[in-house]
Amino acid sequence: MNPLPSVVVALVAIAALLFAPGVLEGQETTAPRQMRHFWHVFAAYAIAWVLLFGWAVSIARRIGRLERRVGGGEGT
Repeated sequence: MNPLPSVVVALVAIAALLFAPGVLEGQETTAPRQMRHFWHVFAAYAIAWVLLFGWAVSIARRIGRLERRVGGGEGT
């Protein structure tokens, strides 16, 4: 099994945790303190989307591996 997708998902998750607060604090808004307390919600959604995408890629790879094992998957 190729560990590269797992490493990429882990790096994206770490980057989301590290950079999300700085991104939100650097934005100019009419009420600067209004959304400052909710950066963790945005980080959690970003991590959830990354995990969901990684899960979908994992399922697609498993299906491809199963098709190769069964006989190529041509014809139904």
